[in-house]
Amino acid sequence: MYDNIERELKLLIDEEVYNEILHSYDFQNSITQTNTYFDTKNQDVKKQHGAVRIRMIQDKKIFTLKIRKDEYTHYEFEKEINTKNIDGISDTEILNWFDQYQIPKNLHPTASFTTLRYVYEFEHGELCLDKTDYKNHTDYEIEYEYTSDHDGIHFFNSILKKYDLKWIKNCPSKIARALND
Repeated sequence: MYDNIERELKLLIDEEVYNEILHSYDFQNSITQTNTYFDTKNQDVKKQHGAVRIRMIQDKKIFTLKIRKDEYTHYEFEKEINTKNIDGISDTEILNWFDQYQIPKNLHPTASFTTLRYVYEFEHGELCLDKTDYKNHTDYEIEYEYTSDHDGIHFFNSILKKYDLKWIKNCPSKIARALND
């Protein structure tokens, strides 16, 4: 992510391709993250093409607000917090994000899942390999996240070609997959 812009390309893959990619790159440490998403009963955040999340990585809690800019670009605002609950957030900057993007305060948890993530860094982006456990299923995803401007689609497809895959458009988001679980 750069300048509060998250630009990523995502593709669902099967377990066999996941394992092949996992053994093709020198991925460093894995990260286990538990994501809890929040919305209103009327799905007001979703209607704005947004997402509100608290991500836990070990004892660290990170608040995230995403607002969709286009098909694979989001405005993303993140900040470490000290609570697992939206109601417990008193940080002025985060509360200003709620106001700026007209996010209601009456949010409740809508989905939670755990992702095992491997990251490999390239010059202009990161290759992420995710295994995500939902309540009723597990899926596998490869993601390329830009860290600077470049022709990421061409670069990502050059990686995928080795596995007879091609990126055309992003797969449904993890939150969408969790809600359909």
